Amino acid sequence: MLRYFKILLSLTFSFICCTLYAQTNQQLWFEYMLNYPFANSYNLENSFTYSTVAGQPKWRAFDYNGTIEYSLSQHVDLLGAGSVSYTQQTESENTLELRPQLGTKIHFTPNRRVQTRLLLRVEQRNFKNLETNNWEQVVRPRVRGEVIIPVNQNSIYRDNLWYAMIDAEYLLTDTDVQERFANRFRLRVGAGYRLTYSLRFELLYMYQQSRDGIDEAFSSSDNILRIRFKQYLRKSTPSKVSDVGN
Repeated sequence: MLRYFKILLSLTFSFICCTLYAQTNQQLWFEYMLNYPFANSYNLENSFTYSTVAGQPKWRAFDYNGTIEYSLSQHVDLLGAGSVSYTQQTESENTLELRPQLGTKIHFTPNRRVQTRLLLRVEQRNFKNLETNNWEQVVRPRVRGEVIIPVNQNSIYRDNLWYAMIDAEYLLTDTDVQERFANRFRLRVGAGYRLTYSLRFELLYMYQQSRDGIDEAFSSSDNILRIRFKQYLRKSTPSKVSDVGN
């Protein structure tokens, strides 16, 4: 099994490299996720992200997302989240985004080797142009299906574990707003390594399509390389809840 995983991983990243060189819109994301489980059924995830684009026009963003997740049962988690995002759009334009969020995560195979999940969220996006001080608001539902496959162990909860990930997500506004990148489709594939309960590393490729309005065709695409470092505290009292990510 490990041999086939290495072959698949090599083919995947060969495809990523070819895609990145073939396209002009390339992004790089660095992510640090600090998880704090408490009261047995809760987990607080603190996600810090720096993202930028390789080409022009140049932009960079700094994001923080805090998520509290509660395990209602082995099949259902409830979550509430809040995000703060500062983006330097151009040399003369900066934006601030505040994003409260509610959602649920459904676990279809909680006790099996391969994990399948459905993440449903609704977020209110509040934008402020820091140059004009104008605010804009839009509500956006998000739907993401996830599959996590342990490779060299029979469970995703073992140490020294290699695992593969794939998921797809739609992000859609409820109104036809003329907002850049209001609607998106994301497809992610990647691999992770769980060294111990406390330390995990992930490398993902994400293909993203974007459009302005709900009636328009997807007008732009991005090739994004995401490098993640995850840390979990309180090893003596691990939570039943898994992380959410962004």
